[in-house]
Amino acid sequence: MSAKGFVRNFPPLNILTEEQVQQIHRAALDILETTGIRVESERARKICETGGCKVDRENNRVRFPPGLVVESLRKCPSSFHMSALDPNNDIIVGGNVTYMSLFAGLRTVDLNTWETKIPTTKDQDDACKIADGLEFVYASTSYTPYSELSDEPPAMMLPVTTCSRLKHFSKISRVGTTMGSHVFEIQMAQALGVDIYGAFECQPPLTWAEDASDCGIACAEAGFPVEPGCAGSMGGAHPVTIAGALVTAIAEVMSATVLVQLVRPGNPIIVNAFDFPQNMRTGDFNFGAIGGYLFAAGWNQFWRTTYGIPIMNGTPGPTNSKSIDFQCGYEKALGVLICCLSGANIINYVGGLTAELVYHPVQSVLDNDVAGYVGRFLEGIKVDDETLAVDLIEETGPIPGFYLNKAHTRKWWKMEQFLPYAADMLTYTEWMRTGKKGALELAKERADYLLKSWESKLPPGKEEELNKILEECRRWYEKTGRI
Repeated sequence: MSAKGFVRNFPPLNILTEEQVQQIHRAALDILETTGIRVESERARKICETGGCKVDRENNRVRFPPGLVVESLRKCPSSFHMSALDPNNDIIVGGNVTYMSLFAGLRTVDLNTWETKIPTTKDQDDACKIADGLEFVYASTSYTPYSELSDEPPAMMLPVTTCSRLKHFSKISRVGTTMGSHVFEIQMAQALGVDIYGAFECQPPLTWAEDASDCGIACAEAGFPVEPGCAGSMGGAHPVTIAGALVTAIAEVMSATVLVQLVRPGNPIIVNAFDFPQNMRTGDFNFGAIGGYLFAAGWNQFWRTTYGIPIMNGTPGPTNSKSIDFQCGYEKALGVLICCLSGANIINYVGGLTAELVYHPVQSVLDNDVAGYVGRFLEGIKVDDETLAVDLIEETGPIPGFYLNKAHTRKWWKMEQFLPYAADMLTYTEWMRTGKKGALELAKERADYLLKSWESKLPPGKEEELNKILEECRRWYEKTGRI
């Protein structure tokens, strides 16, 4: 049985005309044919050359014929199933269904001083356990929740955090990649018999690092879905115009998709882009900016209408805010709503705070509530004889009639309404009497409850098997001088 996710029951948001979509499409294909992609992996260059691409070995440049690009993209399935550790958390990616996913943070943060601190492996494990209990979270990116650990060398960050998620988070995870970590992460997933998806993230502008293409190739060979993605700053690594950034990002992700399809035709793909405007006053990313959400809406419309390939967004994950405050709330809530309305299938959103610097379990609890609000909106309004309630309205009549004592009310109110788990929903009098708790304090309490109530879903003996693979990775890194 697969997780339901959020089903959008009305047409998606389109912000581009059909002609504008076609203009962007033609421009991206032209970039791939004339400018090409810098490919740092000899193996990837050979695969592309065998598949019909033109390879300039002097400059490591690969140029892609438009026909090959379109043919490869047409091979990608429009939806695919992924098996989680808990079968109730299996997902079917594609169509009009949206799943919320964890977003990464380098560190955690002190909720009193708002100063960051480096988490421990225990902090990592606890954050996974809390996320495992969140009703509207179905997946996680790699290097998540944390991408820096005080008790592990940097080289071990990806293998350790992936091992932590596979033990304590019974939902879908992404893997890879630095320094060949995907090799061991794939082994961990295979040991559990679960599906993961592999990160094949381009380096903008128009470049594949060897680690990234190696991960994409390995995951395709293993039969796992691959996420070709990119993350550019508009005005830095991508053009400052949203249309130009879309052209560049689409070209980067198209090219990576071609490689995956040359390795294994029909391999599942989910396309991701993570673009933000660059703040020209400071040089920093402008996280939470409306320009990033315009980009995401255009990205979603392009892939949904042109190729029907499942879509991922990460734009709502980080904010410019340094604390869990009003700015954090509006930047994330508006962003995740736009991404959902425009057709994203997986949104890396939950738990992220400042840039990619901070993740916090309390933020994940609050984001889970926002996800519930958005999910209820996506369901739309059910209109049939029972919900129209014409007979009931006639029976009840005007005052003194009312609906509180009706069976119809008892049946429908929970289906029609969404009640958040960690929000202040009390009357003012009750709120005063019970300690005047706000959403932040309620979210802390819920995070504590989820942590204490977590139960492992690992089959007997599997934790030891995962630990063995992790130690093999550690020994290999030691042998090769990485740690």
